[in-house]
Amino acid sequence: MSTNRLPKSRKSTDRIKASKVVEYFHSREHAILAEYLELKKKLPKDAHKIDPFEIIPFEDDYDEAKNGIICRPGRGDRSEYGALGNAVARIALAPIRSNLPVWGSYVDGKVFHTREKENSGVLPLRSFRSDPVLVVSINWADSGPGISWPVHYYISWIPYYERYVVTASYDSDDVEGYLDVTIGDLPEGVEIEGDLKNVIQNHWDRDAMYLQGWADCINEGIVKDPWAWREEISWGYDDEGNEACFAEEEETEELDD
Repeated sequence: MSTNRLPKSRKSTDRIKASKVVEYFHSREHAILAEYLELKKKLPKDAHKIDPFEIIPFEDDYDEAKNGIICRPGRGDRSEYGALGNAVARIALAPIRSNLPVWGSYVDGKVFHTREKENSGVLPLRSFRSDPVLVVSINWADSGPGISWPVHYYISWIPYYERYVVTASYDSDDVEGYLDVTIGDLPEGVEIEGDLKNVIQNHWDRDAMYLQGWADCINEGIVKDPWAWREEISWGYDDEGNEACFAEEEETEELDD
């Protein structure tokens, strides 16, 4: 694979012959994708009247396999604005959803994991297969023995709309209100060390002033040097846990004196 080009989707060689197979996307998925990608001019007529922001609870008797992936409720303050991006991420990551980061626990004799609800439903069958490509996966920190905070970044080609979407996947919804979020979209011909790098760094930079740089690189994916990307971010705390912003201010004051 070229370091500057990413693979597009390919026609499935093991296409399942069934009445529920959809060529590209269901009408509700079209409404969601066209809204997020700002490509309403490509929206099919049967999707014009669908509200892409409608959030349907898990308890609702909605069949995603038959009608398409939808906006689901999330957790916390950020989820209010993240439902659309989460739906886009789940559409893009569907082929690998069983391989995404997950956290599990054992409580009262029962095993629980964070993706039970996400992975329990049947997904739509499509006539194409577009496997997401791992950009990079990191561990923000270890907050205790066996307790890490991984984030996996993927880039996925969205056929029909001819755009890439970049997603971040967590093993907990504590941070974003969702396990999977979309953090950007890019055109065909994107370069890894160009716009893709900017999308990932913008995601890190969003809360960098409150954070220490991530601790470990789990998988370099298609990034040549993830640590170099990390070093270009102005983190609020250095690797020793000291407040970097105040340290810089003190150095400036000393020079002025």
